[in-house]
Amino acid sequence: MAYCVKCGVKLEDSEKQCPLCHTVVYHPDIKIPDNTVQPYPEEHTILLSEMNNKYKIIIATICIFIPTILTLICDYKINSEIIWSDIVFSSVCFLYCLIFVPLIFPKKDTLLYIGTDFTALLVFQWYLSYTTGGNWFFPFALPLIISIILITVTAILLKRFTKASYLFVFAVLFILTGADCIIVEYLITKVFFDETKFVWSYYPCLTFIAVGVILLLINRNKTLKEQITKKFFV
Repeated sequence: MAYCVKCGVKLEDSEKQCPLCHTVVYHPDIKIPDNTVQPYPEEHTILLSEMNNKYKIIIATICIFIPTILTLICDYKINSEIIWSDIVFSSVCFLYCLIFVPLIFPKKDTLLYIGTDFTALLVFQWYLSYTTGGNWFFPFALPLIISIILITVTAILLKRFTKASYLFVFAVLFILTGADCIIVEYLITKVFFDETKFVWSYYPCLTFIAVGVILLLINRNKTLKEQITKKFFV
């Protein structure tokens, strides 16, 4: 069993780089001939990988939307109008935006992905509210989704623009999620039952906050933090 020379993580014999800090692993017992030639240039391999991903996305798009469009056609042919297939179509469009649209963007930007996913979610929830004749999108779904967006963006900004560790970011996520449980119950009782009371949200709120506080305490303990980092790669 080998250990990383930089961070001390245990390494398997087959690993070529550290899974935590990505330091290249040197195996002194393995002799590599000087005249070893790679079968393909590295740039060619990267290009092939990008082309394969594009073809996979195209094939997946065809496989997903052909049966979905056929569902719309069948619904219209049978009922002479669109009755239920629009829900199927909108659901498929939402899942497609959630999974495949971020893969299309050449620049790997987390905020761009999050923006795309939450925009698709907002449109999907609005359409469900509209097509079912409900009035719950603006008083319930919109503020709930906005609160989730704020929590997600806060975690991303903390990691991107500060020196906060993953433990600290997860701690903040747990604490904010606990507070969001109170918001969820408030919105449910206010919008759907026309009253304001809190029955169950205290329990997940206190649980999430307790876990967040524990993570903050671990983050302040340098020795324990290093042990957890090496064990779980966080």
